Amino acid sequence: MKLAVIVTEFPKSTETFIYRDLVKFIECGAEVRLYHIAPFRHGQPLHGFAEPLRTRVAPVGFLPLAPLLRALVTRPLVLARSLFGVAWAYRRTPKIAAKSLALAPKALAIAADARRWGATHVHAEFAGHPATAAWLGRRMGGLPYSVSCRAHDIFRTQALLDVKLGEAAAVRTVSDFGRAFLRANVAGMAARDIHVIHSSVDVHRIAPVEEVPSRAPFRILYVGALEPKKGVGHLLDALVLAGPRLGDWRCELIGHGPDAEALRARAASLGLDSRVGFLGAQPFEAVAQAYRTASVCVAPSVIGPDGRQEGIPNVMIEALAYQRPAITTAISGIPELIRDGDTGLLVQPGDAPALAAALLRVHADPQAALAMAKRGRAHVVAEFDLAANAQRQLDLFFSKGR
Repeated sequence: MKLAVIVTEFPKSTETFIYRDLVKFIECGAEVRLYHIAPFRHGQPLHGFAEPLRTRVAPVGFLPLAPLLRALVTRPLVLARSLFGVAWAYRRTPKIAAKSLALAPKALAIAADARRWGATHVHAEFAGHPATAAWLGRRMGGLPYSVSCRAHDIFRTQALLDVKLGEAAAVRTVSDFGRAFLRANVAGMAARDIHVIHSSVDVHRIAPVEEVPSRAPFRILYVGALEPKKGVGHLLDALVLAGPRLGDWRCELIGHGPDAEALRARAASLGLDSRVGFLGAQPFEAVAQAYRTASVCVAPSVIGPDGRQEGIPNVMIEALAYQRPAITTAISGIPELIRDGDTGLLVQPGDAPALAAALLRVHADPQAALAMAKRGRAHVVAEFDLAANAQRQLDLFFSKGR
């Protein structure tokens, strides 16, 4: 099978969940060609496991005009109606409208290149710009396409989703919550066959940590972007509340983002700078080691500006795969992974006292915390295994191909 995959940016260190899938597709025998809409990110590192993707990237140029000119000659009315539909759907969000219209030349170039390559199917990772590109390409004579719907790509705005998803050969979400959201909020989706295939980790290649979580030192780990929807400020507030009763503790924050400097300053103002380390972006191997030595992994997610929120945080899937205790919040699809008191601990978003209490609970009874983590890993093996879920996606693509 020849699979053309469209992403927004490449490489992007926070999208390991996509790259895991693509590498597994290749291992399963699929030929993969990767297209990115935004310019290549030369300053962004690519995790070692994803290096095979570097040679799969198809260069289509920044502003390829030839496919657009061809479309203007061969299908002018279809092109005009499609672009008008984009402008009208996003009329209340002019920034998204402008970006969507600007990607038309590249969308048509991707469609043309995929046809020349002999692709069987096109898959858009995210229902935003990648799905717009796949939809425009299909409208102009391109291949059947499918869409993965994850989180902010459907929660932020539902504009044009009825068309992009309605004309897709297949629609996948990463959570039952996402499927229910689409059926309730997007016209035509109530009766649509929407496939729930969780984001996954290669759990059988991860050796579970059998040791009881350390109390001295008590190591608290956060992995992820430093941005509003991640709620890291609430974790800092919780550490102020819980810190005096945690004994010898240390919190490590792995990741980067627009809030990094503000969070660093806030940690200092709260008197936490000697115990909270901002490690920035780290290679995959360093992150793996951090999971192995963590006493507890925390994802204090909230609903951010413009409705931005998590689907199911991949860092929580990873934490459970390593068999480490996990604490996160009860939003979106997270309760499908973390069942409170069973596979981890759930608190309400933005509730620093509840988050502090959860940290103290893990610290007070590390044996019980390890037992929860073991149940969490078993749940990941059953529902979030990369090999099984990658094959489900490939089967879906194959059945919906040309």
